[in-house]
Amino acid sequence: MGTHKKILIVDDDMIALDIVDFLFEDHGFEVIRSSDGPSALQSVDQMSPDVILIDLMMPAMSGQECIEAIRAKGITAPIVAFTAIDDPEVHAAVEAAGGNLVLTKPCKPSRLLEEIEALLERP
Repeated sequence: MGTHKKILIVDDDMIALDIVDFLFEDHGFEVIRSSDGPSALQSVDQMSPDVILIDLMMPAMSGQECIEAIRAKGITAPIVAFTAIDDPEVHAAVEAAGGNLVLTKPCKPSRLLEEIEALLERP
């Protein structure tokens, strides 16, 4: 990728946040980090990320609630839910809320990167 794409990573698990942050920085992304939904909403407004990667199970505001709030702002950037919840009903609810893709943890780093890059290449 020629230009640095901005990715907002939202996760309350600091270890997971560090690992995913390193993966994307290592592949040329500008990484924006948020540890909860409310701070993610501020980051969306201030930083205009190209893609958003969000955990579903977080305190204060769930990932699904955050996705709904982001879409309510008119933000069209692709959103990927990255979660340990492997339940088709939950995945369908996330997509209904405006998520573009749900990936279940654990996920190979190469697959996560490929899925994000594929979303960014779509018109």
